[in-house]
Amino acid sequence: MNLYQVIQAIEDTAAHQPPIASVVRNDVFRLNAFPDMRYGVLAWLQGEHRASGDGELMEWSFTLFYVDRLTADKGNEIEIQSTGISVLENVLRSLEAQGIFAGDYTFQTFNQRFTDECAGVFCRVIFQTAKDGLCEQTWEWPGDGDKTAPEWDAACQCWKRVTAERVIYIY
Repeated sequence: MNLYQVIQAIEDTAAHQPPIASVVRNDVFRLNAFPDMRYGVLAWLQGEHRASGDGELMEWSFTLFYVDRLTADKGNEIEIQSTGISVLENVLRSLEAQGIFAGDYTFQTFNQRFTDECAGVFCRVIFQTAKDGLCEQTWEWPGDGDKTAPEWDAACQCWKRVTAERVIYIY
């Protein structure tokens, strides 16, 4: 499995989580660039990746974020953080079925002012996969058999994927 395939699997798996409406690629602070962000957000950030000495395994280091908007009274903070832990845990478990195995990981809750006042949780994780060569790169989304490629949405300046159930935005 290569880096492209790991990232695609993370995004595709996250998009199947009901609270996720948007995916932000490689920088959680890009949330500041999109005033019309659709929450809940899964964001990811790459760390240092490495190969095993025997060439059999790859280790992929990521920080995964779940972010949602706080209400004016901030009364939903714990609910957002709890939902975030559940969503990230579901993503990590679902990736195992695709041959992407998470080692030990931790969760850290936070509050952060982006364009909106938000709360969330992040998870640092190292995934292990079998090392193999380049494979055909397709836009197959696990579980639904739909191979619809994302399309560019000029209004939000982002990619979007339309499914039978909803629209997922990729920033």
